[in-house]
Amino acid sequence: MLAKPNGSQTLGEVAYRLAYHVKAAARARRRPVRPESGASAAPPVPESVPPGEFSARRVILIGASTGGVEALRELLPRLPGGLPPIAVVQHIPPTFSRIMAEHLNKLCRFEVREASDGDELRRGLCLVAPGDFHLTLVPWGRGYRARLTQSPPVHHCRPAVDVLFRSAADHAGAAGRGRPAHGDGGGRRPRHARAAGGGRPTLVEHEDSCVVYGMPQAAIKLGAADEVVPLPKMPQAILQALARPVRS
Repeated sequence: MLAKPNGSQTLGEVAYRLAYHVKAAARARRRPVRPESGASAAPPVPESVPPGEFSARRVILIGASTGGVEALRELLPRLPGGLPPIAVVQHIPPTFSRIMAEHLNKLCRFEVREASDGDELRRGLCLVAPGDFHLTLVPWGRGYRARLTQSPPVHHCRPAVDVLFRSAADHAGAAGRGRPAHGDGGGRRPRHARAAGGGRPTLVEHEDSCVVYGMPQAAIKLGAADEVVPLPKMPQAILQALARPVRS
């Protein structure tokens, strides 16, 4: 999706974004629809998790780019209710981010909405970065609040996955009860999420389930992937990652 240009964009920026999306579309692969069975079948997950199931210090971060809207539509509705807070950065233009969040909210077992500056990240809430705004986490009490900024684009993207992951790495341990764990659907630079130390596995989508094997491939080449997981198995992988104890 590429929004109409506005007064804040130069012709060069619009041309670059258009070229990026055209190249990504050319690389896109349509996956055949076939029944899942055996090793490819999606493991079942519970409808909800009981209070106290996961540590209060856990946060789930998800980053996605081209092809990510469909991946989020498959991933998020299959996650149980009652999870730790989720923060999502999808490289997407303004307006579309709100529409996407509203659509996902109808499908998920937890609240999904576009983030506003100052929102508290709490259990059972998924915040989606608004188009044209970077989403960062800032310490607040024992947890975090969302901070929206319009600092320069990163890799020609705003919001950018890098900015969210970097903020989590910078503030890990500063939020009262220690460090959050990060789950990731495939970020360009998820190494930022690992920079603060152990206890936060980075999950990257497997090539076989990717529409565009761009960001996941970059993460793997950087050595930033702790696990490479097909999209149908990502919900179970996230739950398993959350259940692991946080190393000090």
